[in-house]
Amino acid sequence: MTLLKWIFFCCGFSVCLPVNAADKQALVFPGETWQMATPESQGIDSAKLREALDYLHENAGGVGTDETVIVRNGYLIWEGPDANNVHEIYSCTKTFTSTVLGLLATEGVLGVDDYAVRYLPSLDDQYPAYAQIKLSHLATMTSGYDSIKGDGWKFYETDPAKHHEYVLTFTTPGPPLFPAGTSFKYHDPAVHILGYILTKAAGEPLEQLFIKRVADPTGMKQFTWSNYGYRDGILFNNPAGTPGKGQGGAYSSPRDLARYGLLYLNKGNWNGKQILDASFVERATSTQVPAEVKTKYYDLTGRYGFFWWTNGIKADGMRPWPSAPPKTFAAHGAGRNFIFVIPEWHLVIVRLSPAPGDQVPAGSVKESVWEQFFVRLKGAIEA
Repeated sequence: MTLLKWIFFCCGFSVCLPVNAADKQALVFPGETWQMATPESQGIDSAKLREALDYLHENAGGVGTDETVIVRNGYLIWEGPDANNVHEIYSCTKTFTSTVLGLLATEGVLGVDDYAVRYLPSLDDQYPAYAQIKLSHLATMTSGYDSIKGDGWKFYETDPAKHHEYVLTFTTPGPPLFPAGTSFKYHDPAVHILGYILTKAAGEPLEQLFIKRVADPTGMKQFTWSNYGYRDGILFNNPAGTPGKGQGGAYSSPRDLARYGLLYLNKGNWNGKQILDASFVERATSTQVPAEVKTKYYDLTGRYGFFWWTNGIKADGMRPWPSAPPKTFAAHGAGRNFIFVIPEWHLVIVRLSPAPGDQVPAGSVKESVWEQFFVRLKGAIEA
């Protein structure tokens, strides 16, 4: 054992099942607290799991695995010592925004493929091309939408006040980057215009809707969502997790985010209650941006859903995490924050790490680090 403070659960405090039973059992759902179980009771070799987590702890940067939890079949089988820490999760927030899209679609308030101008008629006033943007284009970063001043990231460290000023212009349209559906750009202004549209369509803040429809039913007690103040009389939450002083999008803990992951693992159903339509979950968490799409920007083609990062096949013919199952998907926030859902392995893995001070974490956990972790995790499952 290296730097980790290990918290495994003994059989005296868990449901202990035969090793091979894990793949056949139905999911359980936590009440006020998680049901805890040993890795072995859920078909995972604890020694090999320890090796995998040791590797991740030493190579992932930040706080290693101190803010990590692992859930299999709905049982909490491992957690780091700081699994209840709460802080901003930056761009993981984007998936909460697409979840609100799914909630409104499930309620019949809107359709995922509706044109955005139906809900924001002024969108194409200056740029007629924006009449072709669908809500699904915005949720996949393929809309071509840009704000009047771009994303303003060059001011983040040098002039935080100006950065914040730029962020507030993200919902003011500028010249299109490309025709809707023809290319891809990972771009926070597009998420802001979607969040603005969803807020107007819902008639209430994104946070309020999410808490009412997702956080409360799933037992997420540690959840808040930063905001920019009022727009059109409604509080406007930061829909993209765009960093800024006192900002960072959604704030939560690994333990509560695992509940969110478990909802997606069970295709939007929480203990018999269908919160999100299963067909929406399937679409949101599978590749929606084909590898054939050409982009001159940061390339996530072949591996991007509705703000979820998928394990799809990229233009080079490879998956991002070859040793993880094909249906794996993840929320990814500012370098060090991840919510992995692995349907084939019945797993939810949340790994968070706070930013140092007020700075956005530099870099990310490299794909090669996650791949080597999944190599070891696969060995623990197959042992």
